[in-house]
Amino acid sequence: MDSSATPGSQLGPLNPGNVVSAAIKLYRDRFKTFFMLALMATLWIVGGVVALIFAIGILAGIFITIGGDIMAIFGGIIGFLIGMVALVYSSAKYYMLSSVIGRLSFRDLIHDPETSLDSRRQVAPKLGQFLLLGILLGLAYFGAYIVVGLAALIAGGSVGFLTAGIFSAFLNNTAGNVIGIILGGILGIFLFVIVLIWIVSKLFISDVVLAIEPNREAAESMGRSWNLTNAAVWRIQVVFLATFLIQIPVLAVTNYIPNILLFAIPEGTLTYAIVYGLSFLLSMVGSIFLLPLWQAVKGVLYYDLRSRREGIDLELRNRPGGSPA
Repeated sequence: MDSSATPGSQLGPLNPGNVVSAAIKLYRDRFKTFFMLALMATLWIVGGVVALIFAIGILAGIFITIGGDIMAIFGGIIGFLIGMVALVYSSAKYYMLSSVIGRLSFRDLIHDPETSLDSRRQVAPKLGQFLLLGILLGLAYFGAYIVVGLAALIAGGSVGFLTAGIFSAFLNNTAGNVIGIILGGILGIFLFVIVLIWIVSKLFISDVVLAIEPNREAAESMGRSWNLTNAAVWRIQVVFLATFLIQIPVLAVTNYIPNILLFAIPEGTLTYAIVYGLSFLLSMVGSIFLLPLWQAVKGVLYYDLRSRREGIDLELRNRPGGSPA
């Protein structure tokens, strides 16, 4: 890694390679802290899922003894509602704890490091805001998926119809229709993927903004992420790609290879159940190892974007104690 991207020096704006390099170094230097935060976050979300399953199963079992299958359905619905409360709470804890990694990464970069406990104490009062942020992001992505999908379908269909008409005049109807469908489909898929990636990139650091900036609420954090990433979307995509390529060896061991093995084993056998269970555990382990990398990338990106747009280095040098706004 270039020395200019080493945590502990005045970094200033970074290129995409140095963003990833700095994130990797931060992860390596604080591996135990980041790993424990990722482990706690994962245990919270797993606990929420287990609570949901148990609530449904237990209440359905109790109600079936009272009134048969109809009451079992009623009990299952009640169990689902109770379990969802636990799952929602655990999801907020997961989101909050994972964002602490990004906060710690940023604090290291500005020479004002925090302990994991200190960061969690700073972020803990915002638990409700993290829950709201997760809901708002989910709605934003779902809405974008629908709207962009329809727009891409219309654009691709229009281009396909026009192309089919043009090529049909020079060739024949069959060839023209095939070419129109292919070109229209390619255009539609391309627009759909590009626009969705653009939207995800614009909102990518929302949780880190919420964790780092005081008095910032969920909706404001989304707006802040949107503004900070202006003119930086394509650079963020390079960071995405580099981070994804780095994680491939871990994914190969924890996800890809176990899933491939499952295709070679007959379903319904004891061997299949054992391999499936091991595959699930390996997948969880892989997620725990990779979560800190992505959150550290978010922390470095936040620093980089503020350096470019707001001159954060100059601001920090002029601020007593070196704390960011």
